[in-house]
Amino acid sequence: MTTPPAPAPEGNVITRTVQRATDLLHRQRARRPWLDHLVHAGGHYNRAQGDLLASGVTYYIFLALFPVVLLLASVVGFVLAGDARLQLELVDAIREAVPGQTGADLANSVLGAIDARSATGLVGLVGFLLVGLGAVDKLRVGMDIVWRGEPDQPDFLQDRLKDLLVLLGLAGAGALSIALTTGTTAASSFLFDALGIDEVPGFFLLTAALGIGLALVGDTLVFLWVLKGVPNTPHRARVLLPGAVFGAVGFELLKVLGGYYLNLLSGNVTVSTFGGFVGVIIWINVVARFAFFTACWTATLPAVEHLDAQEPLGPAAPTRLPDVVLVDERGPRPGPARLAAGLVGAGALMGAAAAGLVPAALRRSHRLGPRRRPRDGGAADA
Repeated sequence: MTTPPAPAPEGNVITRTVQRATDLLHRQRARRPWLDHLVHAGGHYNRAQGDLLASGVTYYIFLALFPVVLLLASVVGFVLAGDARLQLELVDAIREAVPGQTGADLANSVLGAIDARSATGLVGLVGFLLVGLGAVDKLRVGMDIVWRGEPDQPDFLQDRLKDLLVLLGLAGAGALSIALTTGTTAASSFLFDALGIDEVPGFFLLTAALGIGLALVGDTLVFLWVLKGVPNTPHRARVLLPGAVFGAVGFELLKVLGGYYLNLLSGNVTVSTFGGFVGVIIWINVVARFAFFTACWTATLPAVEHLDAQEPLGPAAPTRLPDVVLVDERGPRPGPARLAAGLVGAGALMGAAAAGLVPAALRRSHRLGPRRRPRDGGAADA
């Protein structure tokens, strides 16, 4: 018996190509669980409108860069205020880099910023808090939508307090990450120099691997706070750790791509001038999108989905059979007291009937007496 040929796909070339690609994707998802999880996370990202959520975060973070610049200028002003030699070196470097009247005006602006370092720092701090809280609010609302499908009920004071705590947590996680990376790198460099192994061939591979490992540890701490602290998820950190590692690895790859992009722009002055701002916006938007995709990837982990559905991990338990309802077709039964009384009554009636029937039977038998048998001669005479 021959197998009938498969029906040819209908439609034009584009329709057939799309159908074949869809079938190929379905087969690959069935064979590779990691690809199925990735596609599942992408669908969750689209349903949560991750691109729209990332755009709001991008807007506020880009605005927050200007107060950050003011804060940095204030810090530099406090550092340079006590050292006249550093101020002169900075002014000379500005005039050499930007010749003419423009360089002189820029140098005077820097000296004015140093003199107004306190006011600059205050304005930068207030602006950073206002804009930073807005960025954190957009991030928190977006994470709530990713994890719970909708944001929490709005409460102005409570939401501002949450945003402040999240902002401080992000700042603390970022500072701890930088301190961990910088401190461990400095300590390892000092140790390698003391041991004299920095001149060994291939030593740069060890230092590069150490730097990447420390960066991954720091990024994992930041993403763990983004997944746990920002949306206030009920899951433990151990359950969310795979998502934090996924975010850390992806963020390091994005940093490599961002560095390659900056190297491309550095060769052209015009492109670097205008492309710098565009590049910063694109970079912030890509990182924000990846942060929301990381949350979607973590939310669709099998362990997290089982916990959300309150289902135990492992094979499903056997289906419990339905309870069988026993129906008593004899009708309602009397209670113990009524049953005992009924039995006693029935016994009394039966006893009374027996007491009346037995004497009557005895009297009847006595009245009839024994029946006599006839004689042989009597029968002949008759």
